[in-house]
Amino acid sequence: MSLKSRLLPAALLVSLTVPLVALGMLPAQAADDQITGYAAEASLTGDGVLKVKETVDVTAGGDTFARTLTTRVRSNATEDRTYELRNVGVTVNGQPADGLENKSIDDGLRLSVKTSGQAKIVYTYEVGNVVADSIEGREVSWPIVQGFGVSIPKAVVSVSIPFANWVTCIAGRIGSSMPCTSSQLAESAALEIEQNGLPAGGHLTFLTGLSDQATVKPNAEFKTRWSLGNAFTLDKSTIGLSALLLGLGVLGAAALWFLRGRDAAKVGPGAPERPVLDGADGPQFAAPDGIRPGQVGTVVDETADVVDITATLLDLAVRNYLTIVELPRETHFGKLDWELRRLNAGGPELLAYEKALLDAVFAEGETVQVSELGHGLRSRLNLVREQLYADVVTQGWFASRPDAVRNRWTTAGLVLLGAGVVLTIVLAIVTKYGLVGFAVMLAGLALTLIGQVAPARTARGAAVLGRVAGLQQYLTNETSADLPQSHRLEFASRCLPYAAVLGLTEKWALEIAATDDDDDPDAGIGWYSGPENWHLSDIGESLSNFVTAFGGHLSTARRLF
Repeated sequence: MSLKSRLLPAALLVSLTVPLVALGMLPAQAADDQITGYAAEASLTGDGVLKVKETVDVTAGGDTFARTLTTRVRSNATEDRTYELRNVGVTVNGQPADGLENKSIDDGLRLSVKTSGQAKIVYTYEVGNVVADSIEGREVSWPIVQGFGVSIPKAVVSVSIPFANWVTCIAGRIGSSMPCTSSQLAESAALEIEQNGLPAGGHLTFLTGLSDQATVKPNAEFKTRWSLGNAFTLDKSTIGLSALLLGLGVLGAAALWFLRGRDAAKVGPGAPERPVLDGADGPQFAAPDGIRPGQVGTVVDETADVVDITATLLDLAVRNYLTIVELPRETHFGKLDWELRRLNAGGPELLAYEKALLDAVFAEGETVQVSELGHGLRSRLNLVREQLYADVVTQGWFASRPDAVRNRWTTAGLVLLGAGVVLTIVLAIVTKYGLVGFAVMLAGLALTLIGQVAPARTARGAAVLGRVAGLQQYLTNETSADLPQSHRLEFASRCLPYAAVLGLTEKWALEIAATDDDDDPDAGIGWYSGPENWHLSDIGESLSNFVTAFGGHLSTARRLF
């Protein structure tokens, strides 16, 4: 045989005979267990089954002796070769083993027998899947000596393989590629192998080639070894199926939004909405459709949040339901604080969420300092929020509560996302289609994100949204300069809560400040007053600080907005 013909099978053998079973899987041996002799005989049947008989002379230090047979070994970079064990039997000193424990483990079989002192243990079993085709032709292999937790001084192996034409052998510790002490093919086509000094946990694997005259058929089986790369294989089938599922998921979410999540009508903003009504007493403020500031914020972003509550409180103050008193600082750089004073309980003109807000703020008394608001507001602010969501449905601007719609979509998306996580794990463990589960996860994420914009306004709600956009144009681009001086303060005050909810607090606070036409300190403007020597021209900074402080206390009290 040429050198090349000898080296190629040897190279294959090196990769073939690295068991996946770690040394930690070997059975625990008594400290003074010994193997004094080892001999094995094996023969290959015509149907490709290797019949094995191992005779082991042992001196057991304890009351049991154990070994493990491995049924899965490394074949190449991506695959493992698997063997099948059957008809396993064990005798001790010629008698059936007493207390034999025959236990299947991952990729192997653990055998434990009761014995003590010197004994002759005979293992018999059959091995399937030992015949394989390779670049060198048909071959037979099996790690025949394996799974002992103690060293073997000398192992003698004889294997009868009809039509064998070459043999090679590897022995040593896990991962060893050292050749056996001796291995040769006898004239009777029997393999004669010897190995001196096999260490504890070591193995001896033979590999022999068959001539063209052999009729035994290949029966080797291989399994792809798990790896992250294999679990998320990128090929036409995995990419195609993943893209299909992701596309269907995203299209399904988009279709749901198109059918259920869009506004009933698309109404763009027309001309700026000038909130001025000319009456007998001169120009008066008039919001489009009588909409309140809290309603504006909820219609615009479909969420009842902190700014909507703050703007509602300012509106109630302007409408004379409470007054805001800026308290003097204790020191020049002291912390700002305000006292809120309730002026009346209100009547039927108050909407439910407005009354709920007044009751929440003044639950402890008719006056309260902003700095004292906090944990006591938690449950009460939740009621305000509930009432505000219910109000926009009552007004006919939404068919269902926006928060409930978002919750339904988000829950469905999270369920799909969770299913995708489970599917990814399962598919990654048992197949190469882990990417498919990841596609389902992305579809769930898409449904969750689309659900955030799913609350749909009715046609009436869309029309109101268009008018609110027109009001925003007016508040952004116009001033109160064209109104009579006597009406400017009241008009700017009425505009302020709407400006606050639309992000224009500073501009309209300055509109109020601009009505201060002298250098004298001011007592206040009815709904807002400052400390001693406070000027109306300071109200821009005062209101900005108030909105920031009050909104901050709401956020601290309840992080649901």
